[in-house]
Amino acid sequence: MSGLPDERVSDSDAAARPEPKMAQVRFKGHRIELFILPDDVEVQPGGVVIVEADRGIDAGTLLRCGPGQLSARPRQAVQRILRAATKEELHHLEQVREEDASALRICRERVEVSGPPMRMIDAEFQFDGNRVTFYFTAEGRVDFRALVRDLAKIFRTRIELRQIHPREAARRQGGVGPCGMNLCCGSFLQSFEPVTLKMAKRQNLALAPTRISGLCGRLLCCLAFDCGECGGGQCRAEGEGA
Repeated sequence: MSGLPDERVSDSDAAARPEPKMAQVRFKGHRIELFILPDDVEVQPGGVVIVEADRGIDAGTLLRCGPGQLSARPRQAVQRILRAATKEELHHLEQVREEDASALRICRERVEVSGPPMRMIDAEFQFDGNRVTFYFTAEGRVDFRALVRDLAKIFRTRIELRQIHPREAARRQGGVGPCGMNLCCGSFLQSFEPVTLKMAKRQNLALAPTRISGLCGRLLCCLAFDCGECGGGQCRAEGEGA
């Protein structure tokens, strides 16, 4: 025997250890991620917070916080909220968002020149400028390695191209649905559940594609809420409770 103390954690010790407080933070394009909220960090829902990010820091809006039952998006590394944003950081965030539009325009121009079969949807700088992510849609897999190298020379920072689903593209761009309200995906929906034609048939809705399709060209997400019967009331209640 080595004589060293046994560092194994017993079941009783693990049970006694309190779960960390978790918080959901929303970033540009209604991207929502989960973070640990330390006890010594005082932040309020609706306020802008500075968080740990990949190789740096980022900024987003605190949605809600609570015990560990809030779920993270797939493959997200859960990190920490650092502090509430200062006035100077809020001003810097406005400047960063203005740079997004310029970055998207430049990327679209490069795509027209190089010709990858892709549709650029959005650009998002990380708060500290250590990364810029470009979101795009495409029919299939796209070889964008040459485009990444080209963009890296222009922006001189880490470049990430992320292919997204048409529903996710609609969420990032935003808009108003046929009910006259903001899109479900851009207001209260946090994940995309399967939507089938059977849902429309069950509600006795007209099956014309223009009547049951959203801005993304896919079946309306609200078909899952029986909006043909409630007239959008359930969507409205969900949106007000978000």
